Amino acid sequence: MMRRLILALIVTGGLNESAVDASEPSFPGAPSAPAEESAHLSALLRGLLLQHLPSPLVESHRHWGQQSEALVGLKWRQTGPLRLTPEPQKAWKNDGHWQRLRVEAINPAHTLTLALGPMISPAPGRVHFDAYLGLDVKLIYEQQLWKKGARLYGGETRAKCRAALLMRCEVNNRFEPRPGAILPDAVFRVHVNQAQLFYTGLVCEHTLGVGGDAAKALGEAIHRFISEVRPTLERDLLAKANAAIVKAADSREVRIELDALLSGKTLKIQRSAQ
Repeated sequence: MMRRLILALIVTGGLNESAVDASEPSFPGAPSAPAEESAHLSALLRGLLLQHLPSPLVESHRHWGQQSEALVGLKWRQTGPLRLTPEPQKAWKNDGHWQRLRVEAINPAHTLTLALGPMISPAPGRVHFDAYLGLDVKLIYEQQLWKKGARLYGGETRAKCRAALLMRCEVNNRFEPRPGAILPDAVFRVHVNQAQLFYTGLVCEHTLGVGGDAAKALGEAIHRFISEVRPTLERDLLAKANAAIVKAADSREVRIELDALLSGKTLKIQRSAQ
C-alpha cells in the first residue's frame, strides 16, 4: 500500500485528493469496482488526467495536402526558322481524397471515468497494472475531393461517441544506498507500454447540407476511416500518455529520500530527466 501511495504522489506531484471524486462509474471493459487498495490511486490518477488532457486528444489525417503534377499549358519554342515545338508546362496541383479526423473531449470533468486492474509484480522491482479509461468525445471528420487543382467536394461531419482506452502500465523501482542515510533512496520510473482504443455509440450529429442516405454514408465513412487509422491513433495516444506522465512528474525518473520518513522531515522528491 505504501508503494501505491508513493507512486500516486510521484505522478500527481502532490495533487489535492479532496478535489477529486473517487467514486467512478464503470464502462464496458473496465472492472465493475476497483479493489479498495487501488481506489486512492485511481482518484489521484483521474485528477492527473483532468489536469493534463491534451487538446485535441488525438488527430489523424490521410492524404491531406496531397498534390500531383498537372498540365497547365503549353509553351512554344522555336526550333528552326519556320518551326515551333510545343513544350508542356506543368505545376503541382491539389489532387486526391483528403481526410482528417480530430477528437476532442466532451465535459471531461463529468464524463471521464478511470478504473485500475490488479497490480501484478512479475519480477522484483517491476509492477504491472491496467488502466481503463472512458470518456465522451466529439469527432470532427473533414474530407475534400480534389482533381488536378479543382475541388469537387468539401464537407465536415461532426459526430460523438463513448471512447474507451486500455493502457498497459509499468512501474519500475529500485533502491539505491545513500551515504549517511539509514534508509536507501527509492527510485521510480513510470511508463505506458501499450494503448488500445475502443469506441461505442457513434452517432453523426451534423453534416452541412447533407441528409438521408448521404448522411448515413458519411457515418459509415467515419467508421471506415477510424478503423483504417486506428494504429496511428493508438500510437499517438501511447506517446501522449507517456508525455503526460513525464509532464506531471517533471521527469522520467523520480528519486525519493525515504530517510526523511524516519526523521520526520519533509519528504524529499528529486526528479531526473534521464
